[in-house]
Amino acid sequence: MNQKKKREKFHLKQAIILAAASGFLLFLYAPLELYFTNMTDFWFDLYNILGIELVMFLLTAAVIFGALFLANLIHPIVYKVLYCAGVVLFFAFYVEGNFLAKDLPLLDGREIDWQAISIHRVYSILVIAVLTAIIVVLIKIFKYEKTEKYLQYAVLFLSAILLVTLCTVGIQKKGFEKKTRVVINKDAEFDFSGKQNVIMVILDAVDADVFEEVIDKKPEYYDTFKDFTFYKNMTSTYTQTEYSVAYLLSGAFFDATSNEFFADYVAKAFDESVLLQSFQDDGYRIGYYEPNCYPYSSKRVLTFDNVYGAGMLKIDVLSYLKGMIKLVGFRYAPFDVKKLCEVYYRDFQADEKSAIAENYYTDFNDVFLNDIENCEFNITDDKFFKLYHLEGAHIPFEYDEKANKVGGTTYEQCVEASFYVASEFLNKLKESDVYDNSVIILMADHGFSLEDIPEDRLHPVFLVKGINENNSRMVINDAPVSFEDFGEAVERLKDGAPASEITDWKEGDTRERKCYVFFYKDEGNMHFSECIQRGHAGDWTQVEVVK
Repeated sequence: MNQKKKREKFHLKQAIILAAASGFLLFLYAPLELYFTNMTDFWFDLYNILGIELVMFLLTAAVIFGALFLANLIHPIVYKVLYCAGVVLFFAFYVEGNFLAKDLPLLDGREIDWQAISIHRVYSILVIAVLTAIIVVLIKIFKYEKTEKYLQYAVLFLSAILLVTLCTVGIQKKGFEKKTRVVINKDAEFDFSGKQNVIMVILDAVDADVFEEVIDKKPEYYDTFKDFTFYKNMTSTYTQTEYSVAYLLSGAFFDATSNEFFADYVAKAFDESVLLQSFQDDGYRIGYYEPNCYPYSSKRVLTFDNVYGAGMLKIDVLSYLKGMIKLVGFRYAPFDVKKLCEVYYRDFQADEKSAIAENYYTDFNDVFLNDIENCEFNITDDKFFKLYHLEGAHIPFEYDEKANKVGGTTYEQCVEASFYVASEFLNKLKESDVYDNSVIILMADHGFSLEDIPEDRLHPVFLVKGINENNSRMVINDAPVSFEDFGEAVERLKDGAPASEITDWKEGDTRERKCYVFFYKDEGNMHFSECIQRGHAGDWTQVEVVK
């Protein structure tokens, strides 16, 4: 009888192990593994968030331990049920995050069609049911006390594996290194030269096919952009923003299929850029208004008008936790909990904005439009190269045709919004008498696929105007051009060539163009592949995977 009473006492060791393991999985392993494997998507470094995660780990472990202790006070059977349920959820979260997450869609701002992946609910229920059945069978065979010991060892074993995995990934991805930091603000945002400017406006995700559809419906665009040449057969080298921007400015390919660190590539690409060196050799001041492609450790960017080195910024704890808990829940929680955990990567960028001064540059269409309308354009004797990245027609679709952020709009409306902002910018340049002496490039960093086809993102809009170039109507050019031609094209324009002479390729030429496609839907296995575009830039069926 006494022995039985001892067994009914609170199982302190088992409760501590389950509580600590659960806290570790949710607030150390999961968020840090997400950080290590996606470091370039986050502006902060490990040491910004480690203290936050440690506190959450301890709080979570304490809460779970307290719940088990309270359950034992209520009745030993309540404790046993709660303990077994905790073990089931521990392993279920592990299975969800490491084996079932590959089929989840990207959190890029687009509305998720949960019905299309409703089979995941079946998987979630099946995982929980199988784990529950295993524990029931073990209790039937070995009784509860022995089963609890076995479960304790299983939880410890898996936690040890996760700890080793986390350390290994952190070392492999250089996650334990402190990040250097740059701040990109609005200094000299609208300083221009009375002599010569090269102005590059990147409208994110504006597809050339859709732009053609828009101008066919609204032929006044032919007059609005009459001085430009529209290269309708342009192929981007990448389907993602940061890769495209780094390539455009450097001309150096990042082999996205290799193990090279992207942050190292970006720093080297900027520091060794022939194009940027050419601008600086010719006495141009450079403005880099791009909040997505961060050259963290580049020395050259510190010479730009609006880029400054800084120590790592303090993070907004509550905002960070809200975003990271949703990220963890989206990946690790059962299906019906995932639906409550949609989050957009820009939420983390918002944390950074609140941590910096009000002068911080953001690429929202409406913010840039407001700056155009309310800021003075300052004219100096210096020559300028300016790069502006705007939200353009990127998901989520929030803008009407006049770039008012109203929410719930269409992709076509956001394309129109992009060019409305561009046209207002051109008007202000004209009013300031710097339009004619400027090379102006209106382009996208990549295209967009309404059908969600990765290869169909290789057709960005690309319009260009040379110095003192005046036409009666927008020119259409179907030459097979590529971002590979960008550096030479800018040099020619800088030297006074018209838009029609930025490339030696002619309409009707056959050309193979190298590109990298991010296949985010390929059997749930997200990866980059080196490809060749063998046809027209707008024909994604001619994209061949070669590596």
